[in-house]
Amino acid sequence: MARRTRKAFTLIELLVVIAVIAILTAVLLPAVQQTRGRARAMQCRNNLKQLGLALHNYHSVHNLFPPSFVRQADGNPPPPVPGGGLQYRCHWTGYHLLLPFIEQRPLYEQFDFNHTWLSSLTDPDDHSMWPGNQTAVSLLMCPSVTRNSTAIGGDDGSGNTMHWMAGSPTDYAFNHGSDRISALPNTAAANCPRGLLHYWAQWPSRSRGPFGYNSRCRVADVRDGSSQTLFMGEKAGSRLTYQGPSGQTPQLPVEFPWAMAAVSYFAPTGGVGVPNSCWVVAPYAVTGDIRLPSCPDAPAAVAVPFPMNPEPRQLGSSADERPLYSFQSEHPSGAHFLLVDGSVRSLNGSIDLNLFQAISTIDGDEPHAGGF
Repeated sequence: MARRTRKAFTLIELLVVIAVIAILTAVLLPAVQQTRGRARAMQCRNNLKQLGLALHNYHSVHNLFPPSFVRQADGNPPPPVPGGGLQYRCHWTGYHLLLPFIEQRPLYEQFDFNHTWLSSLTDPDDHSMWPGNQTAVSLLMCPSVTRNSTAIGGDDGSGNTMHWMAGSPTDYAFNHGSDRISALPNTAAANCPRGLLHYWAQWPSRSRGPFGYNSRCRVADVRDGSSQTLFMGEKAGSRLTYQGPSGQTPQLPVEFPWAMAAVSYFAPTGGVGVPNSCWVVAPYAVTGDIRLPSCPDAPAAVAVPFPMNPEPRQLGSSADERPLYSFQSEHPSGAHFLLVDGSVRSLNGSIDLNLFQAISTIDGDEPHAGGF
């Protein structure tokens, strides 16, 4: 009988096969990652495109774009606790108003718009709006952003409030132009002939963006051109970590809750060992800042530029808040922006800062001639 021999890999052949597989993996993995990155970037651009459609549909119904923040006059009505959290009340963000236009009407109908986003007008302990604010809306989040949770703040489940608010993040910011609107009245108002300007209509048109406190911007108000003016842009959450101005708080990620209507106010929502702790900042961004005590109508040269994608990402103990109000993204090189005409553009982070400020305003009459 003929003896049958069994074929098998030798050790050398096995090592060759393993080496070939390793080489193929090394070659193909970057390509796969790039493909996934492009897919995530495309989804992010599509999110902004959908927000642009929602904003223009809102404009078709109301003949103006929604404000980024709805705010009543300070002290009217008087706060239930003088000096407390309701002393300077913002009611709602533009995202609350856009909910019916982004297929979120059931969520919209959960809110009592006779309250504020935090509580009722008379009871600072009324947290009935918190569950709605903490609802995650996928359209408002960039798929390239990695975060631990889509729940921000809230309580610990036992009714014991561990944070001062509850929310869910967004990675897209309303464009407030090249000036930051102050959140609170300030004694420095005495140094400004016109006082501190809180509301969109009070700000000089040369530095005003399409959004702001009680803004009432229409397409006709964008005199610099709807294809030449930034409408919204990326402001990626969890990109930065911050330790606070005094260094007495833990290093926490920075998030931008879509429902947070406190504008310039920022604070940690918890502390060491508290779930969902982070620093929170309102979902708006600027390209420059007329810093107090300079007056809002000071010459444009006074403005301090806010660069895109600020560095370093890990902010230690610092009183410089500018990185918290800049446009920023997790995409390589720059960020995506929605223009007023509904188009979406990718801008490089190395863009000239004067040009960046120019395209963020609606009526600055800057001679950039579309060169961006």
